Amino acid sequence: MVKNLPDRVSPWQLARSGQALKGRVPFTQMPQLGSEILNRKDFAEVELAFDCDEQGCCFAQEHIKADLQLSCQRCLQPVEIKLDTQTQFGLMVVESEIHRWPDEYEPWIVKPEETASLWSLVEEELLLALPIVVRHPVGECPRGEVPQLLADQDKQEEQTTSQQKSNPFAILKNFKTKDKRET
Repeated sequence: MVKNLPDRVSPWQLARSGQALKGRVPFTQMPQLGSEILNRKDFAEVELAFDCDEQGCCFAQEHIKADLQLSCQRCLQPVEIKLDTQTQFGLMVVESEIHRWPDEYEPWIVKPEETASLWSLVEEELLLALPIVVRHPVGECPRGEVPQLLADQDKQEEQTTSQQKSNPFAILKNFKTKDKRET
């Protein structure tokens, strides 16, 4: 049986000892995701591997899998969103250390003597992985695709807008005809 990850850990200590953690974080412990999640009793599966390289730079590699049930913004019915994220964090004491790290590392700023919340870290990564607009895949929405009336209105608005746009060089046409009349 997989157990819950501890909330508070010392990332520096885990990295120096090269430890790995595997467990889950309950959605009920993710207040920022809040009421958006319809399956609040489920959890995210998390694997974290901590280590330090030859130069003494400590890092953590995180892998999160979660099946979230959210409301489709098109039909308001439940839709399952499968998230599978992998992130590499560089442990830093201060933000000014960011330049030492390659771009593929995300900064994780925490002092060596402090603890950090893994649950908050997992929640933030899930929030970043969510689609901007949650909806069923194309063709799978029970309500269907964009209603034809709305699609027709959008086309009409586009045509009207393109017709209303004036050519910025149209005024030059008047100058050309004036020159011909004067000669």
